[in-house]
Amino acid sequence: MEVPEILRARASQPAPPALEQVRSFLRGYIADSDGLDEVRTELTRMAEINRETVRRKAVAIETLLADPPPPGTLAPMVAVDGNWVLDDETSDAAAAAWLADLASLIREVLDSTDR
Repeated sequence: MEVPEILRARASQPAPPALEQVRSFLRGYIADSDGLDEVRTELTRMAEINRETVRRKAVAIETLLADPPPPGTLAPMVAVDGNWVLDDETSDAAAAAWLADLASLIREVLDSTDR
């Protein structure tokens, strides 16, 4: 079966920067969730279909945290894009810790669906 040109072109495009990937993930999976249990359930369902898509979400978060954006970026991103209230809502350090925990949750999902 031949892959349509439009799909081949999309597949050959470089991935967006980690910051944009994480923002997209927060908007799509976190912002409207009722909590991390719901996020875990959705990611588990997705991992059963396409593990690579879920793995890329963890990699994007880990990449972002390894090379953090300018100060004052992470806290608003978690608050606005993720619609998530942290105890210290203005702290990039608190946002980074929360994102690291989120990446760990994703890795746990991958580990649990690998069996």
